[in-house]
Amino acid sequence: MKKLFNLILIIAVFATSCSDEFLETIPTNEISDQAVFQSVEGAQTVIDGVLRDMRSQHGNEDQHDQFGVKAIDLCVDLMGEDMVVEKYHWFGADYRFENRTENDQRPLYAWTLFYRIIYNANEVINHIDDVASDSETLKADLKAQALTLRAYSYFQLVQLFQHTYSGHEDEPGVPLYTNATTEGNPRSTVSEVYTRITTDLSEAVRLFEESGLQQKHISRPALSVARGLAARVALVMEDWQAAADMASKARDGFSLMTAAEFSTGFDNYTQQNWMWGMEVNSEQSTTYASWFSHVDWTIGGYCGYGLSPKSFSLELFNRMDNSDVRKELVDTSFIESGRLIPYKFAAGNDKGFDADLVLMRPEEMLLIEAEARARIKDFTNAGKLLKELRDKRFDEPVSTSWPEETLLSEILLERRIELWGEGFRGFDLKRLKLGVNRTNSNHNPVVAKVMSLPAESEEFIYQIPQSEIDANSNIGEEDQNL
Repeated sequence: MKKLFNLILIIAVFATSCSDEFLETIPTNEISDQAVFQSVEGAQTVIDGVLRDMRSQHGNEDQHDQFGVKAIDLCVDLMGEDMVVEKYHWFGADYRFENRTENDQRPLYAWTLFYRIIYNANEVINHIDDVASDSETLKADLKAQALTLRAYSYFQLVQLFQHTYSGHEDEPGVPLYTNATTEGNPRSTVSEVYTRITTDLSEAVRLFEESGLQQKHISRPALSVARGLAARVALVMEDWQAAADMASKARDGFSLMTAAEFSTGFDNYTQQNWMWGMEVNSEQSTTYASWFSHVDWTIGGYCGYGLSPKSFSLELFNRMDNSDVRKELVDTSFIESGRLIPYKFAAGNDKGFDADLVLMRPEEMLLIEAEARARIKDFTNAGKLLKELRDKRFDEPVSTSWPEETLLSEILLERRIELWGEGFRGFDLKRLKLGVNRTNSNHNPVVAKVMSLPAESEEFIYQIPQSEIDANSNIGEEDQNL
């Protein structure tokens, strides 16, 4: 662990204003903690450096599948059946479940990315109370941002490196760190990891409420983001009432996107009503090593050039209503060849490779609340929520009610359609304890290789990176996932 962390620690130096967020990163050994944490402004640079790192290219300049948290989101979607890879290229190994073992690059990338966030969040959490400042409000807000980022990172890690929470509470999760240390800890249980996550988010919510500050920039965590993450976590933990309550609070003040807004390409946060996202500009664009390079057919990236096209699932497409605007965003001109071109993410007429990245939307919160209410048999309100969303996506108002026995299935289908490509399907398969079924669709068995997997297959779980086992005296080969 010590050897690994020495290679990946970052700290940020502010170069210009928050709106531009031109941030540079330098190793922690080039600037002391005392120098950075002399002011709240210095502490904020650490947070902003983390946020910049979350959307940066990593590895060498030719490594085009390591571009921050959205690279992991793409891997999660490729675990499922709703996104189709037409050719074996970048992310092909993720699609084929060939990139999960201890010596593969994907587990190592996810591990180092999220533990790098955790380390720097811990730096802020551990130092911010001692920062000299006339504003306790700013200090509370900074601590809340750091707690939110730490919780987000542990939530991603525990979902990647173990099965879902329910039924696996006592199984090994991931190491927990609440201090900025380079000494390795053993794997904590899944339950212990989720306790850390929920504790962090509860404290973040309290501090955000206490500070009363509004989100200054779309990339910075805020009260709505902490509540939204708490709703996600409660859904996985099957704490239905908490999921419903927190999701409802999270989207308070946010309106759902209209059909016209949904159709603008998901590339510019100013045109859509996101809760959390990453603004990108020309100086920060990672071009070919970017989310849009791999999913957008309208710009000249890997997808647009046809080197690694990502298609929409035929099976999911056939389940959509013809009056659904989201179905209209799928081009069926080449359907006979199995190609369904999705234009949900389309930056060609607007931002190009400078496109912004979505991390959380109010529509997700509505769907969490709807699912949770259906599970506690509050069918009336669950149905109202489903209608609220579909009325924004259909040409005509939809049915006002659904049979109770099918409502949950309708909500889960709506979740697949609305959140397609945003990094949820693989995790949903895990929490719902469903297998992968890519048959009877447009997946090519030669490219996909894996056409089906049983529920809770070990193939869904990343193995601990070998470099971590080698460096961490508290994790041995006996602690490895199967």
